Amino acid sequence: MKALLLEISFFESFFKVHYTKGFKLTYPIPLPTSVAGIFGAMFGIERERLKDEFKDFLFGAKLLKYESIIPENITYLQYKSQGHKVEKGVIQSFIINEPTYLLSIAGEENKIKEIEKLFKEIKYIPYGGQNDFFVKDWKISGFDNVKEDVEVTNYAPQDWVKNIIFERGFEVQILPVRHSLSKNPNFYFIINGKLVLKDKVFCTEKDSIGLYSLNYFNS
Repeated sequence: MKALLLEISFFESFFKVHYTKGFKLTYPIPLPTSVAGIFGAMFGIERERLKDEFKDFLFGAKLLKYESIIPENITYLQYKSQGHKVEKGVIQSFIINEPTYLLSIAGEENKIKEIEKLFKEIKYIPYGGQNDFFVKDWKISGFDNVKEDVEVTNYAPQDWVKNIIFERGFEVQILPVRHSLSKNPNFYFIINGKLVLKDKVFCTEKDSIGLYSLNYFNS
């Protein structure tokens, strides 16, 4: 199995955390569904077709760097079902400023070669989670082998994690994700470090980006 790596940067990004209502948090690293959505946009694949078109592939991402987390206030109007205004309020949203990610799509080597050919004619420019967060730059970073290992550098279900290896400038977050990999909804997200898992998972050989099938995630 081979992985194609795409280095992509945005002016800003926001990948909404599942289940949050009174405020808007962002995942620090795009989930496999968001990664597939970025590739899908570039290849002109409609969102409704992603899981079918990408059923034979695995996806993952790693945050390489970012400038800061920016809090923003968002004004909202809440309405009743009849259309009458109920209240006006303000919630906070947290935006990632100037992020650069390493995205990975992995599959059989011949299928990855076909994926590479699709980059010759990009259909749509992707965005960083929301359509007003524009891409800054992107490039194919190369290819890598896929291995099975217990150490990953991006994310995994909380109850899969046995230990954490911290590196300089590390960050760790625990956030809820709509997934069926385990009964616990929470995921560990790590930057500048490694999650040591109880069992092996698929990951890229060089960067240890954990890779997952879209079948285990809800959009």
